[in-house]
Amino acid sequence: MSVEEDMLAKLRPSHEEEALIESTVRELVKRVTATSIAKEVTFEPVLVGSIAKGTYLKNPDIDLFLLFDPEVPREKLEEYGVRVGKEAIGGREHYAEHPYIRGDFNGLKVDVVPAYRIKDTTQKMTAVDRTPFHTEYVKEHLAPEKRDDVRLLKAFMKGIGIYSAEARVQGFSGYLCEILVIRFGGFREALEAASHWKRGVYLSMGSHEKARFDGPIVFIDPVDGNRNMASAVSLHSLSLFIVAARAYLAAPKTEFFFPKPVPLLSVDEIEDRLKGKGQVLALTLPAPDLIDDILFPQVRKFERNLTQALVQRDFNVIRSWSNVIDDRIIILHKLESFELPDAQLHRGPPVWIHDNSDDFLAKWRDNPDALSEPFIENGQWLLFIKRKHTNARELIVSNMSALDIGKDLNKYKEDVQVLGPEVPDDSQILEAISVFLDKRMPWER
Repeated sequence: MSVEEDMLAKLRPSHEEEALIESTVRELVKRVTATSIAKEVTFEPVLVGSIAKGTYLKNPDIDLFLLFDPEVPREKLEEYGVRVGKEAIGGREHYAEHPYIRGDFNGLKVDVVPAYRIKDTTQKMTAVDRTPFHTEYVKEHLAPEKRDDVRLLKAFMKGIGIYSAEARVQGFSGYLCEILVIRFGGFREALEAASHWKRGVYLSMGSHEKARFDGPIVFIDPVDGNRNMASAVSLHSLSLFIVAARAYLAAPKTEFFFPKPVPLLSVDEIEDRLKGKGQVLALTLPAPDLIDDILFPQVRKFERNLTQALVQRDFNVIRSWSNVIDDRIIILHKLESFELPDAQLHRGPPVWIHDNSDDFLAKWRDNPDALSEPFIENGQWLLFIKRKHTNARELIVSNMSALDIGKDLNKYKEDVQVLGPEVPDDSQILEAISVFLDKRMPWER
């Protein structure tokens, strides 16, 4: 049995699961059409997503769209959608471009999403209005025998950690995986194509002129020529896919689909790994109750601004990392050293700019913060001055109030903990550092 045949035996839903999904969808449609809103306004429940397309993996989410007439005002669309969802399945209100309901029904996760019924994507009034067109395109163009190829590609992406267009992952959506299989003809064919990609790869189904988009990868949406359906894919995710595709084609193995978890290191093991290789600065704060697409851009902004603050003060940042573990934001920076010397080289103007030179000399001669006399090197005034912050942790703590860490995260600055260089005996931080220090590819663990 080949690796792919072995994987499909694990990935395909069982007959029992298929029957449960079908009966659950029928019951959901009955429930939404029996709600009080259905008596007030006309809407059409439409199943979209991987279940509608037959490309789902085990334990899929059910995506049920409620299509309203375009004449329904936007605020009413949102109100009706939330009311129908809550009445049908209970659940909780989530927010993307507009509110929708997410809940559990018959042991399956369900999203009930309001949208407009439009004739084509040029008439879209909200971003989700094109989703039913995605479903129809895949149903029309994906041969039934290629559904397993989609399952393999989705599981491959999931295994290497780049499956999902959500901000947490910045990877390949399920729809993009489906279109890749349609475009190239199969799972292995998609990997073969990807193995030759480079940054800036441009793809389409041949029905659209080349449009202008920025991004590591551009793939024109076949149902909307003004959309790059790969816009969520980060450079890291694209790079990892290229490397993984080449590695799998050279030596297929199950670990690409189901990699081993990163081993959890103890405090002593982490300290041993760091000997002579740097020290880790860790910041933590409670994660506010926000959807990933709002939270993660702010977490990454926090990480970038911390890096900038450290580098501007001469700390050598080897690399950084951020994530949300359970309900906690954790940001890590590996530094060459936590401590810097007291003396800092301060650069002045070129000696031939007389007014600036005079001001520079007047400021620093006999200045208590000067650790040397001004001197000339390569035509420029220089001197050594007292460094304001010699410790990385103290620098961040003292500058936290001035750091912009994101619109919502700024409210939680008082809850930020700054730790290091000692490795804390904290299970979540140990998990984060274990992942941070493990540079192996997922399939190599």
